[in-house]
Amino acid sequence: MPPVCASLSTPLSSPREDLVFCAAFALAWEQLRARFGPIRMDPQPPLADALNAAVLGREVVDPAWSVSGAGFGGEGIVEALRAELFSKFPDAKPQYLPEEVPADALLAYGYLSKILKFETKFAVREGTFKDSRVRAFGLDGSPFGPDPARRSQVIVHDWAAPQDFVIELVADDPDSRVLVAQIAQAETLAATVASALGRLDRLGGEARQLARDEALAIPRLRLDLEERFGELIDRPLLGEALGGKRFDEAKQRVQFHLNEGGAGATSEAIVGSYGPPPPRSFLVTRPFLVLLQRRGASAPYLAAWVESTAWMEVLGQVAPPAAPPAGWGAPPGWGPPPGWGPPPSGTT
Repeated sequence: MPPVCASLSTPLSSPREDLVFCAAFALAWEQLRARFGPIRMDPQPPLADALNAAVLGREVVDPAWSVSGAGFGGEGIVEALRAELFSKFPDAKPQYLPEEVPADALLAYGYLSKILKFETKFAVREGTFKDSRVRAFGLDGSPFGPDPARRSQVIVHDWAAPQDFVIELVADDPDSRVLVAQIAQAETLAATVASALGRLDRLGGEARQLARDEALAIPRLRLDLEERFGELIDRPLLGEALGGKRFDEAKQRVQFHLNEGGAGATSEAIVGSYGPPPPRSFLVTRPFLVLLQRRGASAPYLAAWVESTAWMEVLGQVAPPAAPPAGWGAPPGWGPPPGWGPPPSGTT
């Protein structure tokens, strides 16, 4: 299975092998919840309950490297978000934030960007991960040169076995940690995170440091993922303020790197309700069921499942779809503008 963006409540026992959580989507949802209370839908998906229960706040995400907000187009939410985003991140190239939306459109948006650098770059080397040889970073094994400085950038929080340890890579921001935990997975991503955090600062003295004869190799990571949260889309919203609306878009993009020079994350998320849904259509274009039933009867007197064109008058092949008329679809400025690029300067 391909890697996906996830919530912390996502089970690790699912078929998906690689999961990444980033707070941008939770920030956007938190703004919705602050404005309207817990978000309710019909039917209510488990993801909405998990997001309603999530609490981030300033302890998790510093406002200096994040932007979030929620509101209606007529309240100037887009203009406010764009002003704050470009004041904090002048080089940002937002993919999701529109230039304008209709007055009655509801928009929740989250953006997060944090780049961390190691004062001394680690050595680029070859490593192994499962049965693969991979590009990695760590120590070059020499007692001279930059290795002593590299070792000083590693804090050993816990070590139980060669396959079971928690270490920290010290970066240029003392308020941020880069943790690498090779540990057994728990039932959910949140439980696995809690297990790793519960093992911090278990060791003291010389055991917290890398000795000269101890090896270090960590695979380089680089990802750029987008996830659309389909279970949140097209479900009627409940409550006095949101009744009659539904989310048309709920998605997040996460860019992340970890290598010999540092670590960084840039993420953008949006939850949007653009306005009234388009007119319904009733075009039977897929297999269907036909029933003839006497009114009030418990069973039909004819039932036909139509799977093919065998019982139809075929006129020919379907023509390719025509281009949609100008102006049809999402409001002006919505969607990815050209030029979405890498995170702010400092990413490698």
